[in-house]
Amino acid sequence: MHTRIILFALGAALLGGCSSPEDPVARDAHGNYATTSDYDSMNKTELVAAMDAGLVDVDKRRLELEQRAEQLGPDAIEELHDCEPKLSELRTNFVNEMARLRASLDPDWQDRRDDVVDAYQDLRKGLDKAYKEVLEES
Repeated sequence: MHTRIILFALGAALLGGCSSPEDPVARDAHGNYATTSDYDSMNKTELVAAMDAGLVDVDKRRLELEQRAEQLGPDAIEELHDCEPKLSELRTNFVNEMARLRASLDPDWQDRRDDVVDAYQDLRKGLDKAYKEVLEES
């Protein structure tokens, strides 16, 4: 009986110690996420956290674009639908690169960094292009 209580307390202590900080991504004084030049100086954990935060931001902006297109009308919605396949392809490509980064061994992870950063930048550019095209239709 005492062994179970001790094991339970030990497990709870370990889980409590594993919690992540609320904002694992370093931001500058203005609250912006890391710049491209900062990616080279990040360790693997920081890079993964920054890329995860970037993906959350991209998904949020994509949802905002969908909502905006609905407000702007049928032409904007049609333009968004034209952009969707490319955005989905870019997102899938980025998620795949992130999976490769996470699966890489510690000595080899830096070889994956450029591919992940390039895929992330392509995704951001694709979303920016979609915004421009959808908003031009209004």
